[in-house]
This record gives sequence, structure tokens and C-alpha cells, in this order.
Amino acid sequence: MFLYDKVIVIDIEATCWEKGQIPENQKREIIEIGICKLNMSDGSIEDKRSYLIKPTQSEVSEYCTELTGITSEKLEKEGISFKEACSNIKNRYNSLQRTYAGYGGFDKSIMESQCKEFDVKFPFSETYLDLKVLISLMTGEKPIGLLKELQTRNIEFEGSNHNGADDAFNTAKLLYQVLKN
Repeated sequence: MFLYDKVIVIDIEATCWEKGQIPENQKREIIEIGICKLNMSDGSIEDKRSYLIKPTQSEVSEYCTELTGITSEKLEKEGISFKEACSNIKNRYNSLQRTYAGYGGFDKSIMESQCKEFDVKFPFSETYLDLKVLISLMTGEKPIGLLKELQTRNIEFEGSNHNGADDAFNTAKLLYQVLKN
């Protein structure tokens, strides 16, 4: 049975390098899944959290640490496997029975490709809401970044940019405003 009371909102942080240049023998890999639930009846946001993922095929660059605040040491100490994170999400958020959303297509595509590559069951339903595309369709304007979209709508960004849990939370605030108007 599909549930429509809440939308799961995600934001993915992945290993990254300056100027997008991936070093040899490394690949882009998820290091954080930020997630929360948006209650559609009143706009409240609950169960905001971050799953830190230990990378297996890449290292966290200095550039990536500057951008996200995530260090290799932090991942080694606090991180879990990608498979464990997906299992936790599925169980905690009932994510196979709910629409999930993100700001842009990157989050969905990297989740799908990493699940396929690591032979992990995809933890979300087939119903994805790309908020960036939705806003562009509604406004007829070219998509802009999350921070600029929030500023345009006078929504204050809470937390740290490029922190998965904070970005998911702010995306949820934006999603609720867009859908209620």
C-alpha cells in the first residue's frame, strides 16, 4: 500500500575533486545520505538525520572536506556501509511506500547507480519528485541552485550548505512551500 501522508526528502553528498577532475583509480561515491520526512498536512519536518557512508573505491579529497566538512577520519569513525545505510533507510522511513524527493536529478541517479554497482536493493519507491524540475515547469524559468531558490522565496536556509541532513531539511521546506501555493 502506497502512503501519501509524508514525502521522504533526500540529499546526497559524494566524493568530489577540484574542477571535477576524478583521480585515477577513484570514482565518485556516496559519503553521506541526508534524509527527513515532510508531513504533507502541516509542513512539519521530522526525523532529520545523516547517514555517513564509508567509501570503498575513493578517498575524501581536501576539496571535498572543505565543501562538505566530511573528513576521511570522520567516515572511518562514524561511517557505515552503503548497504547498511540503505537497509536502515528502508526500515526507518518506510521509504518503499512513499514518494521521495530531492533538488535535482543527481541524488536519484547516484543512488540508483551505486545500488546497481554494489548489488544493493534500492531503498526508495519508483516515485521520485525532482523539485528543481517542478519549479522550472511552474515558473517557466531556467533552474537555479537550492540556495538561490530559497532566497528567491524568502526562505531562510538553516544549517550548513553541503551538509546532507541540512540540505534535505531545507529542500523539504522549499517543497512544502511550492506545493501549498
